[in-house]
Amino acid sequence: MRYLLLLVGIAIVGSSCSSLKSTSRSAPAASRNNGQQGSPKFLNDITITTNGSAAAVKRHEEEIPYMPENYTSSKPYIFPAFTIEQGGPLQFKYAIKMDVEVERLANRDLYKFIESWWGTPYRMGGATQRGVDCSAFTQTLISVIYGLQIPRTASEQKVFSAVIGEDELREGDLVFFNTRGRGVSHVGIYLQDNKFVHAASSGGVMISSLNETYWHKRLISAGRVVDDQTAAAVSLHSR
Repeated sequence: MRYLLLLVGIAIVGSSCSSLKSTSRSAPAASRNNGQQGSPKFLNDITITTNGSAAAVKRHEEEIPYMPENYTSSKPYIFPAFTIEQGGPLQFKYAIKMDVEVERLANRDLYKFIESWWGTPYRMGGATQRGVDCSAFTQTLISVIYGLQIPRTASEQKVFSAVIGEDELREGDLVFFNTRGRGVSHVGIYLQDNKFVHAASSGGVMISSLNETYWHKRLISAGRVVDDQTAAAVSLHSR
């Protein structure tokens, strides 16, 4: 009987230990399950939560630098340079005639005008391609190429224009001469490199140089009627 009771006692104790072991083994598993339902941790303590979308968006926005909606350049606009590839046969012709680089003859319309009038005979009081005098030629050129109206005679054009120095001369300026010994008697349009176009009594419409002794001695002054903005716009348009 005592032996039987001993066996029963051993059985009860074994059963209790097994229950305890089962409970202790299930604890880590429960802990792991609870961990899956919790909030896992990553680098930099960034936590992903069920309601963390707003925080994630906020963090994303903070990482993107601010960009203005409208960007305005502080640099002034610069007209593109005229290149040799843009030059036509007429510009090559006058580049050779004037001994300058073709890239410098950007105003195509100006040289078309000169070509159409080239060799027109000089005629006092004339204003057509059958015959033209110096001031009628300059008046027509300024009107057709630059869209400006200037007086008819050379002396009136001198009074009308703003006086400039010889070192300031540029395309479209007027050059005045005393060829008769009594004030302004001749006028032409400056081109570049001391070259000017005019209706000369000796050969009609042609290009001459201020460096030539005859014209250099008789040059009185220079005047400007074409402002910077007009000159730039016309030059760009005619390319």
